[in-house]
Amino acid sequence: MADIDVKRDEENAPVDDYTVGELIFWIVGILMIPLVPILMVTFLTPHSGM
Repeated sequence: MADIDVKRDEENAPVDDYTVGELIFWIVGILMIPLVPILMVTFLTPHSGM
């Protein structure tokens, strides 16, 4: 089997090397998921007045 080069720490566990920007990007993206249906109802219903 082929060995895959994965960074590992002292305990031989894989190391996650995410930057702060990547973490913020993912957290904001996950928090935006509930807003999608709310915005759809707000802007796409006939009685919204938009």
